[in-house]
Amino acid sequence: MERRYFDNHTHSYFSEDSRMNIDDAVRVAFERGLRGISLTDHLDYDAPAGVTEFTFEVPAQQQAIDAEVEYFRLNGKGGPFGDFQLLKGVEIGLQDKSMPKIRKVLSENRFDSVIASLHLIDGHDPYFGDYYKPYNYRQAYGHYLEEFDRLIRVMPDFDILGHYDYIVRYPDYKETTIFYSEFGDVLDRILGFLASNGKTMEINTKTYQLYRGRRPELDIAVLKRFRELGGEFLSFGSDAHDITRLGDRFDWCREMAMAAGFRYEVYYRDRKPVCIEL
Repeated sequence: MERRYFDNHTHSYFSEDSRMNIDDAVRVAFERGLRGISLTDHLDYDAPAGVTEFTFEVPAQQQAIDAEVEYFRLNGKGGPFGDFQLLKGVEIGLQDKSMPKIRKVLSENRFDSVIASLHLIDGHDPYFGDYYKPYNYRQAYGHYLEEFDRLIRVMPDFDILGHYDYIVRYPDYKETTIFYSEFGDVLDRILGFLASNGKTMEINTKTYQLYRGRRPELDIAVLKRFRELGGEFLSFGSDAHDITRLGDRFDWCREMAMAAGFRYEVYYRDRKPVCIEL
């Protein structure tokens, strides 16, 4: 079996909203022909009142990963899972008041990859819908992108920009796609920052599922613009919280990436990009 893809964005039982067992994740990902997975569990500090804070004990997660790697490599080089890689990642939730905690955890621990995401905004978790109430879709999406652009400059110590269009998952608007034609000004600033700093943009397949009867789409013009601005690196992430979605729609990711002019999928090991030719 050709092992083509690496799943850069998955969540184990160390994430508050996941119960995925690491043994099962490795077994299923291997059976599906993935080259490896990175466990990027949630660190979202300072949740709004009434919302669960998504944090985990980093040393415990990393010890569990080390134990799993040792287990599946016991039978000699590669062990029963060959060259499959299980890597240590983290998904950090950007907020101004969380920056000291984020910097501390990154300075005290070694990760293979760091995903920067924006899950909480203006004291709201968009999942519950209140964030959207004062806005029409242009205002809601535009403000989210502006805040994302500002925060990645405040905290640039990351490798992958996580699901830039996360905000389209949960509104009641009929418009559930961030089109470059509508948000090009702020997208240019985000994409330009990523390209000029050698950062990676993610295609996150969880975003393009059915939500409330509507399915968000990925605007390929956003990918093409990233490439035009000098972006080299794309990562594929299932954002899986259970084994059913590991590696979900990665053939489609490859098609989109190639159509936008990219040559590689990238994953990170020891905070350094490793290229997989598409």
